[in-house]
Amino acid sequence: MSNHHTNSRWLRNYKTTFVLSDIQKDTLIGTLLGDGYLRLSISRKSARLQVYHSIHAKEYVLWKRNIFKNMILADPFYQSVNRAIRFTTVTHSSLLEFQQVFYKEKIKTIPKNIEEYLTSSLSLAVWFMDDGNGYLDNNALRISTYAFGLEGNLLLQSCLKKNFDLDIHLRRDSKGYQIYIPVKNGSASKFKEIIQEHIIPTMKYKLEHRSPVETYIGGTR
Repeated sequence: MSNHHTNSRWLRNYKTTFVLSDIQKDTLIGTLLGDGYLRLSISRKSARLQVYHSIHAKEYVLWKRNIFKNMILADPFYQSVNRAIRFTTVTHSSLLEFQQVFYKEKIKTIPKNIEEYLTSSLSLAVWFMDDGNGYLDNNALRISTYAFGLEGNLLLQSCLKKNFDLDIHLRRDSKGYQIYIPVKNGSASKFKEIIQEHIIPTMKYKLEHRSPVETYIGGTR
């Protein structure tokens, strides 16, 4: 798709026939729960996806780029100032539903019907690759969900139980609430089994320990 001009008749025709695949939808949902961002177009009738990660996650960005390649006009862009890499899709009406569901007044939120969206193991794996980690001193797992507040975390907790039969805890520290997936009740092992087939090689470290570029988050142990 990158060989075509953004203002071409081809692109306009493309936008009228394109439909998100199931894999793209599942990846999109996991990305929105994680670090992805949807921006409304000027007309407010479509949206574009922006994926943005540290250069340490370059292979992960390229993996996502490959999933959305038929919606992308340019290769991922490296930003030397903050050592990050990102790409942006074209604007499309198929992304508008997700923008309307996951955003309130430009702020990302957890919809009350999240259980209708977070249903696949791929979405769960992408979410974990975006914002999850293991602990250095035990086999428990966590997902950073501070931005969603207590209400959003409670919705996610209910969804994970209903759709994946996972009994997770909410841990509170100075930053707020985040998801903690414990070992004792078997949820950490079950979680790993659910997502393992989707975790790309360069992100497998997240299932075992915290990234070396992250700092300790107080109150989570």
